[in-house]
Amino acid sequence: MNLNTFNLYLFGGTGDLSNRKLIPAMFRQETLGNIDNESQIIGLGSRDFSQDDYISMVKESLEKYFPGFENNNEAWKKFSERLSFIKVDINSNDDWKNIKNIPTDKAVVYYLATPPNLYKQISTCLKDNNLIQDNCRVVVEKPIGTDLESAQEINNSLSAGFDESQIYRIDHYLGKEAVQNLLALRFANTIFEKSWSNSAIDHIQITVAEDLGVEDRGGYYDETGALRDMVQNHLLQILCLIAMEPPVSIQSESVRDEKLKVLKSLAPFTKETIALNSVRAQYLDGISKGEPACAYQDEDGVDSRNNTETFVALKLEINNWRWSGVPFYLRTGKRMHSKSSEIVVRYKSVPHNIFSKDAALKPDQLVLRIHPDEGIDLKLNTKQPGVSGYDLEELPLDLNLHEYHELGHQDCYERLLLDVIRGNPSLFVRRDEIEASWKWIDNIINLWKSEDVPMEDYISGGWGPSNADLLLQRDFRSWKNGSTKK
Repeated sequence: MNLNTFNLYLFGGTGDLSNRKLIPAMFRQETLGNIDNESQIIGLGSRDFSQDDYISMVKESLEKYFPGFENNNEAWKKFSERLSFIKVDINSNDDWKNIKNIPTDKAVVYYLATPPNLYKQISTCLKDNNLIQDNCRVVVEKPIGTDLESAQEINNSLSAGFDESQIYRIDHYLGKEAVQNLLALRFANTIFEKSWSNSAIDHIQITVAEDLGVEDRGGYYDETGALRDMVQNHLLQILCLIAMEPPVSIQSESVRDEKLKVLKSLAPFTKETIALNSVRAQYLDGISKGEPACAYQDEDGVDSRNNTETFVALKLEINNWRWSGVPFYLRTGKRMHSKSSEIVVRYKSVPHNIFSKDAALKPDQLVLRIHPDEGIDLKLNTKQPGVSGYDLEELPLDLNLHEYHELGHQDCYERLLLDVIRGNPSLFVRRDEIEASWKWIDNIINLWKSEDVPMEDYISGGWGPSNADLLLQRDFRSWKNGSTKK
């Protein structure tokens, strides 16, 4: 599918995100023949790069991050011809004059692949230098603030120059194939949507587990923590797609309208529930990926006085008609047993077992695998073949998206970047969503402090602290740990 004609301006054009994700994403579209001759990609940065320097850097990045680059000589020739570099030190008024001749006859995308603390300054400079017009769009990365107040400050600075319809707040989890497939699963299949409520569902689990520690991000992470870094954006966005009501259209603002309703329906934690229904913890030393791993407190850049969580587990409720009485269990952590992201929808047991008392009837279970093997797994009770009577067993109906479709090299950033170019904001986060999620998260942080909720610990390479298990065991439930394939 050919893209609209565009100019893509990459602020931070020599940085890690541009080199690892954005440039390879656009080059793949070049190999597919989806970029017309008039589209341009312009890197912007403070380095003293010549045109040749920039093209050489891009080539080195593609050699490193694009599999099979050496077999795409013709595509590279075309791609290199649409590349250019503009030196812009954002603190230099004179440098901004280097950006000129912004086209009016094509989509113009400003991608701020920079630290969030530069968003305000860049958007202000774009406005002051008359570089914003109706055909312009701006893309900003998380984190959008560290609390409600700072998020509002960033949003105000963006809104001073751009209309809300021009602002694309990206959450790369929303570009993952399995996450996007949530909407198709729910709203294109009567079998699921008719049973997608408290009438049939017992509870829902969302797990985003990482096997790595903070690595070289200790300083940043120590000021952030798992609640701000993962729950406020990734997990709550997934929750919204699971719990939202049917939108009027998949291509309209109605998707984001329905997500906002979910955020506004989240039951706030209270002094009485915060210690019972939330767990925070830090990893200790242990074995991770077969190698000795140090404790969080021993990581470079970590200040033990900050008391920063690397693991969060929450039990929450949604106060609306569809989900009344259905608990949602959210969990995320670093240095866990394996890298695994999945959604588990556990259905209620059948009201009456007509089979032998010895026939164990397990509740039906729908698992949506986000990582590593994207797919859908539906576990059902079936009769064992070749035996008399009704000896039952639980078997999966498994759909592996990678086996069924050749997904190639396309990743979440590529899908979302293409949506920006096409002008489709459905799976980007709107301002009111950001601020509603921060309001809910701020309440948890404040209660953790005021009620002195203890910091638990867990061994590196495990599945988190014991109190996270108790969160479900008190309700006679348990976490599903690890990949469905195991």
